[in-house]
Amino acid sequence: MALSFFKKDKPVAAGETESGGFKRDPRKANAFFKHAQATADSRQYDYSITCYVNGLRHDPDNMARHEALREVAMRRKVSGLKPAGLLEGLKSGGKTPLDKMLHAEQLWAKDPLNAGLAMSVMENAVDAHKAETDLDLTEVVNWIGGLVLEPGQSSKKLGKSQFVKVRDLLFAVGAFDRAAEACKRAIQLDPNDASLLHDLKNIEAEQTMQKSGMGGGEGDFRKAIKDVDRQRVLEQEGGTAKTTSVIDEMIARRRVEYEESPEDAGKLARFIEALLQRGTNATDDEAIRVLTEQWEQSGQYRHKVRIGDIQMKRYNREVRELRQHLAENPEDESTRRIMVEMARKQLAFELEEYQERVKNYPTDKALRFELGRRLFATQQYDEAIAAFQEARDDPKRRAASLLYLGKCYIAKQWFDEATDALRQGIAGYELTDDRIALDLRYDLMDALENQARRNKTVEPAREAQKVASEILQANITYRDIRQRLEKIKALVSELESAA
Repeated sequence: MALSFFKKDKPVAAGETESGGFKRDPRKANAFFKHAQATADSRQYDYSITCYVNGLRHDPDNMARHEALREVAMRRKVSGLKPAGLLEGLKSGGKTPLDKMLHAEQLWAKDPLNAGLAMSVMENAVDAHKAETDLDLTEVVNWIGGLVLEPGQSSKKLGKSQFVKVRDLLFAVGAFDRAAEACKRAIQLDPNDASLLHDLKNIEAEQTMQKSGMGGGEGDFRKAIKDVDRQRVLEQEGGTAKTTSVIDEMIARRRVEYEESPEDAGKLARFIEALLQRGTNATDDEAIRVLTEQWEQSGQYRHKVRIGDIQMKRYNREVRELRQHLAENPEDESTRRIMVEMARKQLAFELEEYQERVKNYPTDKALRFELGRRLFATQQYDEAIAAFQEARDDPKRRAASLLYLGKCYIAKQWFDEATDALRQGIAGYELTDDRIALDLRYDLMDALENQARRNKTVEPAREAQKVASEILQANITYRDIRQRLEKIKALVSELESAA
């Protein structure tokens, strides 16, 4: 197949057209991607990588294609091919941040366990994300950050400075969850660095605001307003009306773009995100309708997953509104009953949703963990235990999975098993004063106290007292720890007297 998208002997620069400025072209991109798949199947890995990179020049934020390129890169490595040569590595790749990002990604594809090359892709992707109005590389940066942080995805152990760099790049695009994870990794290597602990608190504050819809981070806010004239909006409008007007204008434009090319995954994603920024039932319904059409036409399950995400987000919004109303009107029993029923329906929906997702993606440990949480909430403890036992194999969810296993065992009054699981969780979790660390210790304390009361033995009670004291010294305001410590001290005295 002849590739006709080159200017004589070199490709059109990424982010440029004849007149300058990035212009997306799914038709050209798909031609390259099709050729990339064919050459990968015939084990022409270097040529396949080149084709993927040239396809991404015309559709740079197509996450599925970045993942496909990564798969080719790993197949190439297994085949024994060497990294790119010195001369190829010395090239800059082009003038624009997008050119530089794609050149870095091509080098990374030929050495896929090189964390330094991965971070170079992230760095240039952040620059391109900021420079190009029509691009949103948040997901790409977040994905690469996840790979860098995942054990086994780098040939060398990362140092503190590298974790800090990954943290800053993730933070720059509003990927606060993963930025916090990178910061925690840096803290594990230098627990006495007060500035890192301070930074972690700031990141976690951004996480909280983002999840509550109040965040001002680049990640979400950018989607709503980056490609409108900000100064005009600031001068003409104010407050909520301003934001609503901007988002409505964005929705109208994204709808036109999508309807012109409904097969373009990038335009579909941007249209859906614009609708969801509005945050109303009407725009949610339109997003669900569009995704349902795509799902029925393509059979791609990811559209069904997106529909489920929207429905879960709607449930969260409606329950939050009811809870806020109750906080202001605590005597309103009618609203209380409605909220309880809504929460019940939400849990039932989420349980069914994650059961279906696990069937479609049986090796995804993150989905197993989320399913386990819903099974635990519905008191299906045996099924929850099975889910968390699989989820604990995921290093990122091991501590939380062991915490939930402990909770399940306590609920079933299997206190020996609970203490084993919780001790494993504590031993493998480096931090000592964040929420997971305190929860692990609190539940261990609870299991030990129950063990002591049931068997009338003092040793578990003494250990429970020691754990309770550690919690109190870490955070005296944590739950009811002061009262529990006094209660356990009394139990120790009682058991010692009876001995």
